Amino acid sequence: MRCSNEAFNRGDVEAALSYLHPNIEWRDLQHAPDTPEVVRGAAAIREVWEGWLDARVGLRAEVLEFIDAGGAVVVVTRWHAQGTASGIEVNQTSAEVYEFEEGLVVRATLGYRSRDDALKAVGLEE
Repeated sequence: MRCSNEAFNRGDVEAALSYLHPNIEWRDLQHAPDTPEVVRGAAAIREVWEGWLDARVGLRAEVLEFIDAGGAVVVVTRWHAQGTASGIEVNQTSAEVYEFEEGLVVRATLGYRSRDDALKAVGLEE
């Protein structure tokens, strides 16, 4: 996850995608109205990411915390960007859950409103 996040933040979409299973399921709980909640496959994720990058200047994901959850990792992230058309600054914190098989992300769920919600989703509660 660290390597994929670093690649995403430097704008290297192909390198970021290389850590994802080709048949990954990508769910965004806070998806835009014109984007489906669930997409499957690296090509579909590339399309979603390109939409994000087109709509936002300087989009980057600042990882605040990685939490090992067995076969998954909970990541608390602060998203930074500026709207391309509006110029509005975006600084939003959310949590994501990434599930792995053989070292690749096979399922990702983004947009949990809190760290606690993401931990509950993987069966951990603090």
